[in-house]
Amino acid sequence: MINPYQHDTAKWFIDFDAARRWFEKQSVVIVGSAPSVLKNKPGFIDSHDVVVRVNNYKLLNATGHRVDVHYSYYGNAIRKTPDELWKDGVQLCMCKCPDGKPIESEWHERNRKQAGIDFRYIYTLRRNFWFCPTFVPTKEHFLIAFELLDRHIPTTGFSAIHDVLQLAPRSLHLTGFDFFTSGLHNVDEPWQRGRDDDPIRHMPQRELNFIRGWMRAGLLTVDDHMKNLMGVG
Repeated sequence: MINPYQHDTAKWFIDFDAARRWFEKQSVVIVGSAPSVLKNKPGFIDSHDVVVRVNNYKLLNATGHRVDVHYSYYGNAIRKTPDELWKDGVQLCMCKCPDGKPIESEWHERNRKQAGIDFRYIYTLRRNFWFCPTFVPTKEHFLIAFELLDRHIPTTGFSAIHDVLQLAPRSLHLTGFDFFTSGLHNVDEPWQRGRDDDPIRHMPQRELNFIRGWMRAGLLTVDDHMKNLMGVG
């Protein structure tokens, strides 16, 4: 069943403050797609007030079946359709990337890698995609995480964590993230490592260090696999 309001794009875009009502004072879980997500007990993920899933999530017994918020970069690799997200119960979409070109990079210009710095193609590609309230970040909002990571593009998972922490949840739990140490994503699909010469490529270990600090500060909790990766009890 297609949401009858799917193509009324203009009515759905919201700002960051408007997204707060989905998260404030709620117990939130952000579910990644590393193989470790399969170690959750059935029912645990769905027991939270708000379930956030990223990119091409898979719904299985261990990973739960609720999807309240879909957080994605929404580029070419995203296979989820509006119909599928609507049927899964998505009430809010959150975009990682702004509708603009927030970054200047001589390397990307020289190598014709505009998709890594200019995200306007996403909103052309998805012009008939949006079917529910959808947060689209400003350039300034996107650059906060970029600068935090010393001018490296955050992974979608890190962006989701960084954004949700700012939306005042009562609690935040992370599961199914291994920062690509398994070489897999989407539970069981090979992850394609980016080019090492890309000066703003993902830096998963740097992201892990921030999450370790947020955990120690009591801002979030993580599953046992993440604890082992971070070397914390």
